Amino acid sequence: MGLHYFNLGFYKTEVTTYETVKRKKVIAHYGINTGPQYTINQYSLTSTSRFIDSALTFHTPSLTSGEGIVAENLENEQLSVLNFLKNNGYYQAKLGWIYFEVDTTRGPSTSQVVCIVDPYIYGGSIERKILSKITVEPSFSYTHTLKAQDSVRTSNGMDILQPSRKFRPGFLDDQIFLARGAYYDNSELRNTFKNLTALGVFKNIELDIEEQDSTLTARIKLVPLPKRAVTAGIEGLGNNGSLGIGGNFSWDNRNLFKGGELLRLSMGGSVTEQRNSTNNTWLIDARELNSSATLRIPKLLLPEAWLPEKSKKWSPRTEMITKVSYQFRANEFNRLNLTNRLDYHWKIGKTNHTLTPAQLSLIRIDFNTASQSTPFLFVGFQDLVFASTAYRFSETWSKAKRRYYLSADLESGGHLWNALDRDSIVSLPVSRFLKTSIDFRFYQPLVRKRELAFRSFLGMSKSWGEGAIFTPFEKSYFMGGSNDMRGWTAYHFGPGATPENLLQSDGFFTAAPIKLILSGEYRYTIQEALKGAIFIDAGNMWLYAKDYNGVFNAAQQEAITLGQFYWNTFYKQLGLNAGIGL
Repeated sequence: MGLHYFNLGFYKTEVTTYETVKRKKVIAHYGINTGPQYTINQYSLTSTSRFIDSALTFHTPSLTSGEGIVAENLENEQLSVLNFLKNNGYYQAKLGWIYFEVDTTRGPSTSQVVCIVDPYIYGGSIERKILSKITVEPSFSYTHTLKAQDSVRTSNGMDILQPSRKFRPGFLDDQIFLARGAYYDNSELRNTFKNLTALGVFKNIELDIEEQDSTLTARIKLVPLPKRAVTAGIEGLGNNGSLGIGGNFSWDNRNLFKGGELLRLSMGGSVTEQRNSTNNTWLIDARELNSSATLRIPKLLLPEAWLPEKSKKWSPRTEMITKVSYQFRANEFNRLNLTNRLDYHWKIGKTNHTLTPAQLSLIRIDFNTASQSTPFLFVGFQDLVFASTAYRFSETWSKAKRRYYLSADLESGGHLWNALDRDSIVSLPVSRFLKTSIDFRFYQPLVRKRELAFRSFLGMSKSWGEGAIFTPFEKSYFMGGSNDMRGWTAYHFGPGATPENLLQSDGFFTAAPIKLILSGEYRYTIQEALKGAIFIDAGNMWLYAKDYNGVFNAAQQEAITLGQFYWNTFYKQLGLNAGIGL
């Protein structure tokens, strides 16, 4: 107990203990007087080597004046200094070089902490090391020796050796962040490994650094994955009120143009049966088929002059995607969706970015005859073309033991076509809209592999143009299902105060342009491979409060009236559900 508080900076902690015995129980009592916490009044960093001492002036300390002298913080600073040295050419730097001297003789609030780097403790060379040679073998094999027939030196001084030119040297030059003649940098070595792993074209990656006289040599062995691969999977689908089965099949062609590209052709489908909340009236038979072709290129396909030099370290990739999906829902609708889009992905620090400069989607809807007279939001269903641009970012970070996640996206469509005085493509109207959302999550670990998880989501969309009474269904939100209000079937909750009897009427389903979700979970581990959760969800969706001109039946008009958003009533309309899951 005393050691625990000592490591937190309470150097004068007094701990007293005594025991009481009652029948077969022994109770231990602890009395703790921590005394004052010793804090850092002055922190300095120095070295017994004048060269290292000069280099340390560029190091940013993680310790600051006023904080407690905590052992864990000192260890983190020790690692930070070590990484700084290894990232600046000191290949032989060791943790044992770095130690602290703490002077507490002046009192708890005037303590001085000095971090000392002494490379002479272990002897050996303390010079900064330069990479004098870099060899890359992109077709390496552990099972048999392949004689190099193709040898090229890249602009960064790397020697590319391969039996035949399966990989373009320029591609490898962009993916490996080492340069001949540069000082050894351990962070660039780690980033190179992560980058090569993320490409998805190499089975095994080995980076060997060897000392040679006063310099270093690097040998990078890359074992490629098979050029082609087939994967297939099947899964059971089930949540509240539904049961089904789904499957997928994909064919991959790796390194298509000798630059780490990946062509993926895939097909998938599912069949589900969904009942309403009463489980005794109607049955929805839902089927979905989809196929897609994706070409992934490990760079941003933009003019070189537009990109900074460091952009190759952002894990960039460009994706060209064509996707066709067909959705059938008995008693409701059939929907065909054809989408083409161009995506740019990159990562800076812990933030992921996705820019979709161009997306073109064609939507065709056919309604079930029985359903055309009931659902009020079928006026948001029509054959449309979406020509849009989108941006999305997501970030994860941690503070102490807590983890956080934040994502936001913005999508806009149809405005360029409107500016060009074009309102249709192949005789289908082009929808003008704006859609945005924000998603925040927070995770608090507890003892014994338990955790609290909280999530909040807010999304809004808006459409313009002649006939835009409602936001198109494709750009609206729905409630229910496994991702938000888990107590309701998807498309059968909300908006606003829409009554349950209307929601469960034959063929009725909903979507709306405003959505709010709040949820909390208590997660626990039952067995190593079996986890459970107790959850509660709150949320709803709403229509905009405005006049909706059109011809509506009584059910439609009731839903429109009760589903609108008002500041003085929305919080009263939040739905609640709770449950236990595995």
